[in-house]
Amino acid sequence: MVGRLNPPPEQALESKGTTRPWTLQSRYNHAGWYIIWRYLVDPTKSIKVGKAVLIWRVDIAFLRENDWKYEGSRASEGRGGRTHTVGVKLPASRFAGAIVYHHLKIVLRHSRPAFANGEA
Repeated sequence: MVGRLNPPPEQALESKGTTRPWTLQSRYNHAGWYIIWRYLVDPTKSIKVGKAVLIWRVDIAFLRENDWKYEGSRASEGRGGRTHTVGVKLPASRFAGAIVYHHLKIVLRHSRPAFANGEA
């Protein structure tokens, strides 16, 4: 059906952005395709000259409902914050084969994106 608003998981795509090197959180554990933009903020604008935000990795993965785990919430009523969240189980292994782009100057060092050659 044209214009269908509820596609099956194999035809669904959700975009997520995160500064985290592996973990991914969501409010729902929907099955489907996910494109994950991993970015960093570089206030010195030295990684990509003149740019304060850099996408250093992109993953595309098909996640099933059982790939997610409930993570609860620390939000207090009346104080704002998110409600319940779910995260991907074993994200490092789950996303290891899902990389479609990786910035050549960036590596993970102490679980944080850093210059590959040790520059500032």
